[in-house]
Amino acid sequence: MTDQSSDPIVEQFRNQITDTDLAILEALNKRISTVRKLHEYKAEKGYDAVDPAREDWLTQYLQRCNKGPLSNDEVTVLWRSIIDATLREVARLRDA
Repeated sequence: MTDQSSDPIVEQFRNQITDTDLAILEALNKRISTVRKLHEYKAEKGYDAVDPAREDWLTQYLQRCNKGPLSNDEVTVLWRSIIDATLREVARLRDA
């Protein structure tokens, strides 16, 4: 097998992927911070923290906006995972 570690094209793609991964990480952290603030506000008002109808709407909206190549089925799986992770992290921060 050929050593790909010195291939400049491979390195360029890897750098692009890393840049994209960092942007995703930044966006996820921003999402968690925003949801945390929303939950604090909802708690002050006596609202339920979680709104399943809103979560369903968001997933459907993202599917409609999706231009691929990610399939709509994967949009659903990915966003369910993001929502669940966000809720876990908000709970962890609240309890800390």
